[in-house]
Amino acid sequence: MTTLSTLDHPVPQELTGGERLVRNFLFLASFLLAWFTVSPFPDLGSQPAATGSTGGDLASQASAVLMTGALALYVLIKRPALLPRAITLPLVVTLAAFAVSAVLSSYPDVAERRLVLAIFNIFQGSLLVLLPYGREHFARLLAAAAIIILAACYFGVAFMPQLSIHQATDIAEPGLAGDWRGFFTHKNSAGAGMVLLIFIGIFAYRTWNRSVGIGIIALSAIFLYFTHSKSPINLLPIVLLISYLVPRLRSSLVALALIAGIPLMLNLLSVGSVMFTPIHDLVARLMSDPSYTGRDVIWQFALDHVRQRPLFGFGYEAFWGMPDLVANWHYLESWGYRASDAHNGYLNLAVTTGLVGLGLSLWWMIAQPFADYWRGRFQAADRPLATLFLQIWFFALCLGCYESVFFAGGSGQWFLTISAIVGLRFRTLTKSTA
Repeated sequence: MTTLSTLDHPVPQELTGGERLVRNFLFLASFLLAWFTVSPFPDLGSQPAATGSTGGDLASQASAVLMTGALALYVLIKRPALLPRAITLPLVVTLAAFAVSAVLSSYPDVAERRLVLAIFNIFQGSLLVLLPYGREHFARLLAAAAIIILAACYFGVAFMPQLSIHQATDIAEPGLAGDWRGFFTHKNSAGAGMVLLIFIGIFAYRTWNRSVGIGIIALSAIFLYFTHSKSPINLLPIVLLISYLVPRLRSSLVALALIAGIPLMLNLLSVGSVMFTPIHDLVARLMSDPSYTGRDVIWQFALDHVRQRPLFGFGYEAFWGMPDLVANWHYLESWGYRASDAHNGYLNLAVTTGLVGLGLSLWWMIAQPFADYWRGRFQAADRPLATLFLQIWFFALCLGCYESVFFAGGSGQWFLTISAIVGLRFRTLTKSTA
């Protein structure tokens, strides 16, 4: 079986120059489409007021269909037996719960359409780790994508600052003026993206080219600093520390306690601060802004709605921004009515897919990847690769306490998180079936 675990072998003899070119193109096209989307460098000073919409973005939908079709054609011709191994029971039942939530939604057509696009996204992210023919090839492709992303971000800041740096004329958040965002829609997305590029730089340094790796790390770190994005900046050292400690642990219980316990603690300190008075008082003593820049209002709003539909929620991606929600807003009401999401990935799943959808998602997003990682942790040749996947995956689990990153369409971070989850899975499969 040729997977990323055969990363110390030379290029397989059967790979022609044409096939290598196809692999390179599909990898970079899918990666960059997920990051740039079809509308990079949005003008935040001319965004229309939120009125509630159930319409879809035709350009995004068309690009998703075309990209998925191209990848599907390749895998059917070249690797038909490999992709089904990524379709696990936790993923199947999670998507089934999402489908139930979509059917029960007040906007079933919206939820079903967005669920199909989410499945396309999972398919694309899964294929990303099957296209490289080895570790070094994977590192080269990731480095190339990182360099393109960094070049676009710095070009924007230098030559299109009005579209790459938050302005005082931004309609939604003029208070962010001066914060870098590159081609992203928000400084927080840019900050999270730079953290992921730092992980890619570390991987390139360890497995391919030290100079290129250092360059990616340095440029990403500089841009990260100027985003002034608190959560990614604060989480970066935590993720680096955990990715150093966990591979050196011998107890699976201790490792699981760290990986699952830290997001749990962060959730208690964030969403828990609006649920439990003692935690709120503790946060108020520890932080200058215990509201988490106004997120507490949205969290309370979301919790109130979880209680209304606890099992399957309001429908996959069919709650925030829907016409009935936006229409019910009044200036004396909670501004949660006009929020784009719950600003917490776990809570966002709870309100849209219910506690059933959340619980099954955690099975696929936490329990399965941890089991896969732990079973394959002693493969010495794969340690840099395993560390990369661990960093990407764990960063998403932590950032999900402050941002709605899970199953988020048009998100480069979620795209890479899917690749990390599936990448850990394939390492385990290769070991057990070799």
